[in-house]
Parts: sequence; C-alpha cells; structure tokens
Amino acid sequence: MSVQTSGTIRLANIEDIPEGQGREFRVGDRFVAIFHHKGQFYAMEDVCPHAGAPLNNGPIYSGTVTCLWHGWRFNLNDGICANLPKAPAVPTYPVTVQGQELYVTLPPSDAQGT
Repeated sequence: MSVQTSGTIRLANIEDIPEGQGREFRVGDRFVAIFHHKGQFYAMEDVCPHAGAPLNNGPIYSGTVTCLWHGWRFNLNDGICANLPKAPAVPTYPVTVQGQELYVTLPPSDAQGT
C-alpha cells in the first residue's frame, strides 16, 4: 500500500492544535509542523536549519516560532529567520481548512518548500 507524501494531504483536525501551539506530523521521510496562531494555521518543515532541532514545540510570538535550542526565530508565513535574515529559511507550505480538517500541500520530498 502506497502512502501519499506529496500533494494535498489531510494532517489534522483543527481541535488537534490549540491556539498558540504547534504539533509535529510525520509525512513519509519528513516532519511537518502545523502551528495555530491568532486563529490561522501555518505549516513548515519541523527542522531548524541551524542545528536540526524541532520547531513544533517552540514558543509562538508575534508571527514567529522560536527554536528552543539556540533562539532562532522563524516567520510562520515565509520561514525567514527573523533575527538572522540571511540564514536559510525553513520551507513553508500552504494550509487549507475544510470544515474541521487541516490539509497541507506538500511538494515531492526532494523539492523545496515555498
């Protein structure tokens, strides 16, 4: 049986991700974090490009998530590092809410996010 790892994939129910928090989801060989901030949902790779730390458990403040290992902050919209803009951005992915379900559109795993 084949598991879908790219395209539009249902990853969660909106109730699975409380306001102000993130959750990690495994999709094939990658980890995707979905964040709930001010009523909106955002998705990005769940790996800090600096040292490989997960981002899903970092605090969310003013539209950014902070990596708990070294304090790098990433914009939830575009993955750009807020405190080091020339650092590699974290790939981000579109999130669609359909009823109570969250769908994330992922490129093939060897491609970069938007």
